[in-house]
Amino acid sequence: MVNVGIIGCGNISRFHHEGYAAAGARIAHVCDVRLEVAQGVASRYGARASTDYRAVLDDPEVALVSILLPASLHREACLAAIAAGKGVVCEKTLTDSAESSTEVVKAAAQAGNFFATGFMKRFFPAMQQAKTLLADMGEVVSLYARSWQPFGVLWDESLPREYSDRPSSVIRSYGGGVLVCGGSHILDLIHFYAGRPTQVSGQMRSREGLDFDVQANAMLWLKDGGIAHFEALWHPHAFAGYERNGWDERLEINTAKGRLDIYTVKWDHPENNGALLVHQDARSGRVTEHRYPAVNPFHIEMAEILRRFEAGEPASPSAWDGYVVDQLIETITASANQRGALLPIPWQDLN
Repeated sequence: MVNVGIIGCGNISRFHHEGYAAAGARIAHVCDVRLEVAQGVASRYGARASTDYRAVLDDPEVALVSILLPASLHREACLAAIAAGKGVVCEKTLTDSAESSTEVVKAAAQAGNFFATGFMKRFFPAMQQAKTLLADMGEVVSLYARSWQPFGVLWDESLPREYSDRPSSVIRSYGGGVLVCGGSHILDLIHFYAGRPTQVSGQMRSREGLDFDVQANAMLWLKDGGIAHFEALWHPHAFAGYERNGWDERLEINTAKGRLDIYTVKWDHPENNGALLVHQDARSGRVTEHRYPAVNPFHIEMAEILRRFEAGEPASPSAWDGYVVDQLIETITASANQRGALLPIPWQDLN
């Protein structure tokens, strides 16, 4: 049994500790700056509670930690966890800059630590089946990837104070707007299915009164010559999307041999519906829908992380995968600041 430490008890933490517990791990130590919150989670598992993440790293019983802090704190906590010899699962984004992510990747590699970046959308059964099918479909010619997420209050004439303050709660918690919060998962999926892009042209927009982006668009040139079209948007359309609940997130992957359409479900309520995969075979003309029962992809992710950790296998998604997304975010932002200039992506040789 793996003993796990939870560092940070924000909204996403329950998906980690519940996923670990469902997979048979023991939650041994829980940390949050709000002691009562840490104690509330710890009491569910008979775990220790503390307010300083260093106490978790100093705990000899803890072998693996999930770092669930704001991204601005990830670098410091990840480097400390690596130095303490712990296995690490860092929720996306890996850090708040490509430079810091490079430092983390190099430190984990030099220490030989197990290190995973949390991109749970890879673990929907529909996403895994798409990866399997794509292996026989040839190179990606074009890819359309979008994440439209409901956030109607951002479009009201008057903004709640938490968004009009400087810095806003979004910047304090996530370090960026929709590109970082919603777009990071989709950029990971572009990399997952089509490899690292080579160059990018990006645009971002906000609205008066906000200090973060509400829309991000990019064209990404793929290594074999194909194109990925990317958009992330916080929008006011309450009934849009596959589930008609405002969550409108999909991928369309085209090759010479066929097309894959993937429709995801709302990230924090995956128990309502299963993600959908539609495979169109260009050779036979056959269209196949792959439907799955509703599952929690975090549970699948945590189970796979534990399996790899116990087996001594490399993590996937890895620290390097986290760096890839952070480099894409940084280059899209740089292009947007230059009015959509076509920029090469300055990949570091880390893998």
